[in-house]
Amino acid sequence: MTSLLTNNAAMTALTTLKSINAQLDMTSNRVSTGQRVSSASDNAAYWSIATTVRSDNASLSAVKDSLGLGSSAVDTAYNGLNSIITDLQNMRAKLQTALQPGVDRAKVQTEITAIQNKMKATADSSTSSGQNWLSVDSSSTNTNYQATQNVVAGFSRDATGTVTFSKIAVDVNAIKLYDVNSSVATLPASNAQMTGSTALDASPSFVGGGADFSGTSELALRLISSAGQDTVILNRTTMMSAVDDIAKVTGAELVAAINDQIANSFSLQGAVIASLDESGRLVLGTRDTGASTFLYVDTGVATLGNTWIDAGIGSDGGTALYGPMVFPASSYADIDLSGANSKTITFNDGTVTTTVVLDVTSTPLPVNPAAVTFSEVRAMLNANLAAQGSGIGFGASWGPGYQFLVLYGAGGGPASSITVGGPDAAAFGFTAGQSAVGTTGVGSSGNPVATGSDETVGTSGGLLDTTGVSGYAVSTIDISMLFGTAGDAALQNIISQVEKALAKVTDAGTKLGANKTQIDGQKTFVDSLMKANDRTIGILVDADIEEESTKLKALQTQQQLGIQSLSIANSASQNVLSLFS
Repeated sequence: MTSLLTNNAAMTALTTLKSINAQLDMTSNRVSTGQRVSSASDNAAYWSIATTVRSDNASLSAVKDSLGLGSSAVDTAYNGLNSIITDLQNMRAKLQTALQPGVDRAKVQTEITAIQNKMKATADSSTSSGQNWLSVDSSSTNTNYQATQNVVAGFSRDATGTVTFSKIAVDVNAIKLYDVNSSVATLPASNAQMTGSTALDASPSFVGGGADFSGTSELALRLISSAGQDTVILNRTTMMSAVDDIAKVTGAELVAAINDQIANSFSLQGAVIASLDESGRLVLGTRDTGASTFLYVDTGVATLGNTWIDAGIGSDGGTALYGPMVFPASSYADIDLSGANSKTITFNDGTVTTTVVLDVTSTPLPVNPAAVTFSEVRAMLNANLAAQGSGIGFGASWGPGYQFLVLYGAGGGPASSITVGGPDAAAFGFTAGQSAVGTTGVGSSGNPVATGSDETVGTSGGLLDTTGVSGYAVSTIDISMLFGTAGDAALQNIISQVEKALAKVTDAGTKLGANKTQIDGQKTFVDSLMKANDRTIGILVDADIEEESTKLKALQTQQQLGIQSLSIANSASQNVLSLFS
């Protein structure tokens, strides 16, 4: 039926055309924006998630920039440390040269001063983005100083929407070389450590790629520490299963073999460790620290007709170790020096008899004069002998079921001996007339027995301006006025101070290297995380352009057909009107 009032066909065609136009507008928008969810009205949940992820990516981009700045600061400090390590090595070489007889130390000091100035200039110029981690001012009035620098390394958001930032902490206090604010601080106790005089690679036995243990070569180390004593023997038998090529044993393999032998020693396991320093020299040290810790190393002689091998340790050329004098732990009881009590003991080195009298006034003062301990007696004996200039010293130790005193002196060699006497020898655990034969020993700084130190209160600043046992800091070393025997001893202490500073600066470089590795790893992770977030956003809101473009063409065709259908529907009424004409 055809109606003049209602054109059903046209209404249907118009409704269809409106639907097609709506779909066409939506598809055109997706094609032009590349997104199927470009506003909250398209899909509220997806739009919300995508917007949050975009916000997170913006934060991660800032984190990535922060990591870049942190990496630059670490690189700057690391490069400065590397340069200063080289300077310290040069300084040590100059100081060792100054030990030679006839060297003009004032001229050597001119070179040392130049090195000191160069190190300070390097530290002062190691600045990145206004930050200097090597040359600082930690004074309380300097509000810009931060003992720990934090590099923003990560960003996260939990289920409740709380945002947290992870950080990489760089301990500036542990790596600073100079500090305007030098202050009194507690310095850590040290271990007893002995260092070889020559790098293993430069030792005749190791030149050419390694030492040959395939024949009769042998290295025998007699180690006496505050924990116990034993002899480590390295030869063809003990090295066969420990190295890859017994004819070319490297320095690292030698150290590993020594540590294996120590680990199998009941007396030394966990007490002594071998290593190589940055110059490739063999280092033997105790794990324990403190003034009662000591270590003696005797290269001895090769056994069973074997040939002694040079491990860069050498000999100290004349100092002697007398002992050890070992006696049951039960033979020593705490000594009573209270009131008028005193104890007298004598030491005869074949030429001179040195008498030691300990009483309540002896130094260092014991904690309880009525019960002076084994370690306190050792310290008091050393102080008394040193005051008399006897050249005799003591190391003391105790272990399961035994105790011993290690005596050492300034001369004599293997043929020397010390005889203990005096009315109170038994009080110290000795038998009257007991003697000990000397053996040639080796040690750092010409001292046959290395000893540790207790925690002390000293001046602490940066690693290069902290005062050591020499009374100097590396930044203020001056050898121009060191003369005679006392000057030689002071120079030995200065060399030891530089050696320790070099080890600390190397350790600081290790810490910075670890920070750099952590920062670089975090940069890589943040970059990959941002890319993953981009993919997540794409999955949620990106349009499939191939699909949408195909759909666009189809809708455009449908639109044309809809327009034609509407035109035909509208023309139906005109056809009816034509009947009345």
